[in-house]
Amino acid sequence: MMMILNVHENTFLSIDPGINRSILNSLRDPICLIDANGTICFTNNEWNRFAIHNGSDLSKCGTGANYFQYCDKEPTVQKGLQAVFSGEIDCFNFEYPCHSSTASRWFLMQANPLQANAASVEGVVIRHVDITQQKLTELQLKEHAEKDSLTSLFNRRYFQEQLKKEVRSAHQKNTPISLLYIDTDNFKEINDTYGHPTGDQVLKQLAMQITKFTRPSDTTARIGGDEFAVILPNTNKADLELIATRLSQEIQNLNIQEQNRQIDVTVSIGGKSFTNNSSLNCMIEWVDDALYAAKDKGKNQVVIA
Repeated sequence: MMMILNVHENTFLSIDPGINRSILNSLRDPICLIDANGTICFTNNEWNRFAIHNGSDLSKCGTGANYFQYCDKEPTVQKGLQAVFSGEIDCFNFEYPCHSSTASRWFLMQANPLQANAASVEGVVIRHVDITQQKLTELQLKEHAEKDSLTSLFNRRYFQEQLKKEVRSAHQKNTPISLLYIDTDNFKEINDTYGHPTGDQVLKQLAMQITKFTRPSDTTARIGGDEFAVILPNTNKADLELIATRLSQEIQNLNIQEQNRQIDVTVSIGGKSFTNNSSLNCMIEWVDDALYAAKDKGKNQVVIA
């Protein structure tokens, strides 16, 4: 931004003040100018319109108000603005959500120094750019990278990364962590008998049932064609056995119909609760062994090591 403003006199220095205000008012982004004390010396029309539309009081965020007080709940912003004023940084960017009851929105705050000469920062130009579409695209891409497209559970890659984080956290907090592997019994026969679309519906039903038994703090994933896994932080062996047993029973009671026939679905479950600093590889190996033990017992079994 090439125009120069003397914030103390609230007048533009380089060209006619009316022209500068017209330029700022023509921009569709909310823009304000502040002095070193944080006092808002100028706001463009979009700034005022946006503030009023969102129920803000212009006496608190308009000309004459103090921007530092306006953002007192974000110390990062205050530190960033002070760094721009002191010349430590050339610009400061801060991304933040601005959600309402009807829509999710995100903005990028951009703060750049306003200089009358190379040695003096007279003020800071603050611009808030609506980045909602970009953010929604990023979130969608992130979801595609982390989620299984069929069941909407997390995928194997995300599961492996999350398991590392949860194990590290459990070690630091000295809390138990449990792990379940769930394998669909005779899934190939279901596909061969009823077709893959029906098999997909079975997997979706299983995913929904497994999710019903998990907490927000748990991580549920589809880690193979017909295999699922659940990470359960702060869960001991007794709780794990109860969860796994109830889950097995509820899945057995699922009412899945195809071609006027009842599809009997069962799962084999293996799990273990860890209370020491076991290595990640050992944990996975032990739970794998528990799952194979459940299948060896005749399937539709739960083995908690």
